[in-house]
Amino acid sequence: MANTPETLDALKSIIKSAKVAMLVTHSPENRLVARPMQLQEVEFDGDLWFLTRTDTDKFDEIKTNDDVNVIISEKSYASISGTAEIVDDLNKKKEFWNKAYEVMFDMDYTDPRLILIKVKAETAEYWETGSTIKLAYNFMKKVVGKEESVEPGKSTNETLEL
Repeated sequence: MANTPETLDALKSIIKSAKVAMLVTHSPENRLVARPMQLQEVEFDGDLWFLTRTDTDKFDEIKTNDDVNVIISEKSYASISGTAEIVDDLNKKKEFWNKAYEVMFDMDYTDPRLILIKVKAETAEYWETGSTIKLAYNFMKKVVGKEESVEPGKSTNETLEL
């Protein structure tokens, strides 16, 4: 595992560039269920935040099994495993709220059916693929023999303990 300031910055960059993530929970039959969720625009400090309603399957699933995974697939990719917590904090809901949510949720942030999901990240793995220049540079290093034989994805894949 490569916990360095550079790898943490790379993960933060991937998260910051994404608008939507897939939240993976466990169904009552213990099947994995993924659904798209709007990421909140906050600096990643080890926590990811989502808004949802209390009358959803994901709400019930997290109450039963709080082990979750969050998948980001934009220009680069990340898989973040952690523990979900249901949070009912009016100030946080107000902080994250925007007009689009009124249409999406058919309510405002003061409605008691609106809650937050806080995912405390425990481990993360990411793949940086968004930089064409970086990929071309690494490819050329291999072509001209400036890099030893390496495992595929060595320079673009990292795993972190958070």
